[in-house]
Amino acid sequence: MSPAELLAQFRALGGIADNVCIRPCQHGIGLFAVEPAQAVRVHTPAQLLIAPQLLELTPEAQLKVRSGSGLGAEVVAFHEGYLRSIAWAAGGHARIRAHYQALCALPDRLKHFLQIFGCTDDLGQPPTPQQAFAAYCISRQIRVQGSSRLMPVLELINHADTGAPYGVSPEGVSLSGRFAGEVLACYRQHLDAFHFFFNYHFAAPSRSALSCEVRIGLDATTTLQVSRWDGLSELREGARVPQVRTRKNEIQLSYVELVNQDAPALPRQVFVALLSEQGLPSNRAHALFDGLLAHNRQVLQDFLAACEAAPGPLTAQLKAVAGYQLDKLGRC
Repeated sequence: MSPAELLAQFRALGGIADNVCIRPCQHGIGLFAVEPAQAVRVHTPAQLLIAPQLLELTPEAQLKVRSGSGLGAEVVAFHEGYLRSIAWAAGGHARIRAHYQALCALPDRLKHFLQIFGCTDDLGQPPTPQQAFAAYCISRQIRVQGSSRLMPVLELINHADTGAPYGVSPEGVSLSGRFAGEVLACYRQHLDAFHFFFNYHFAAPSRSALSCEVRIGLDATTTLQVSRWDGLSELREGARVPQVRTRKNEIQLSYVELVNQDAPALPRQVFVALLSEQGLPSNRAHALFDGLLAHNRQVLQDFLAACEAAPGPLTAQLKAVAGYQLDKLGRC
């Protein structure tokens, strides 16, 4: 199926793809404005959003819609043609495998740094097709009414921090605007730059920076454990804060945000408040936050030095990620 045929089928099933075409780009494939002076509008309707659980791998490592999915025959044919001609089989799977092969080839010292910056992938061997499919979904899915969905055609739009926002509603997912060339979206500005890299496999600046994993001795018997599980959070007075767990002689924070460009004072305020609840004096909590800032600057400098010792395309990306983090920390 050619890109033009795919867009025609997409439109026939209720999708909107006004003033766009599909073309190769630096990230593999993308959407481009046909007439830059005119507005672009792309809309993937709810009936074409698909839950990853409705897809399965064949023995040949291809993707197909599961039998009994409840989807109509035309919708199934569209999804399978899309996966075969544009998405998974037409470079998506290969790019994911190449990315993880490069990660697996990194020196152990760099792998250690990636782990303390939140990488949870097995860096000992390339992913199985099932693991590659999971990574594929993470990089392309969006939350719609509390559930993750893949959004054909819209997912071809690549990221820029100045890109257009997605519009999400019960009717589907949309993006519109005017673009001189490639149509670009802003994925998740508040995702830490390392977590953005782990999810999307390229470097991009963020408006937030989290601490690396670290264990700090508070006294002779008590330690503070800082992780990077920013999905483990709760809302307090409209602000997202990390979960706190206490075990024998240990206080565990699911993550610690060090920088928030949109609310610069908030990270320190949250950290001090959470530790004060655990009985630490506020001056001690402020000193610990200062120590975390200094520790993370040093770890990032050491990471950059380790990248310099192993030059290559992937380490160039990792250096960019570390640079974005250091830039944020340098403004504190």
